Amino acid sequence: MVADTEAAPKRQRILIVEDEPFIALALEAMLSELGFDVVGSAAQVSAAMQLIGREQIDGAILDVNLGSQRIDPVADILAARACPFFFTTGCGISGVPARHAGRAVLQKPFGLEQLFTLLRTEFGSPIDDRRGSETDGTLSRGDRQLQASHATGIPTPGL
Repeated sequence: MVADTEAAPKRQRILIVEDEPFIALALEAMLSELGFDVVGSAAQVSAAMQLIGREQIDGAILDVNLGSQRIDPVADILAARACPFFFTTGCGISGVPARHAGRAVLQKPFGLEQLFTLLRTEFGSPIDDRRGSETDGTLSRGDRQLQASHATGIPTPGL
């Protein structure tokens, strides 16, 4: 029996750029639970750039602070490719690259509901079914900021 590969909608592929291993693993699990595929997880700018260069990416979640590295080059290349992304931070929005100050920011710690709301707003439905309606519940991507505080889901001790 031959499988109809065009009948199954494609899950959106998300890149995670996060240097805290526990948070990266938690994000991977949450994204999977919400119906997204994780392209990969990078803890450094160079690793993120390699993933961007070789993988098809539908969206990205970028930690503002990667140790001493700035996230700017990753944000710049994603913006140039019109690939949606948003930032996460435990230190406030002051570290968000100035060129991307209008992007959404999810404040750590955040829970599954806050993550899902922002994913849906920035990336649309986790399932990319281009055969269906163009407005299939997808919210538009605009300049906005979401800060979720005192939520459960991803604890961030030490941030």
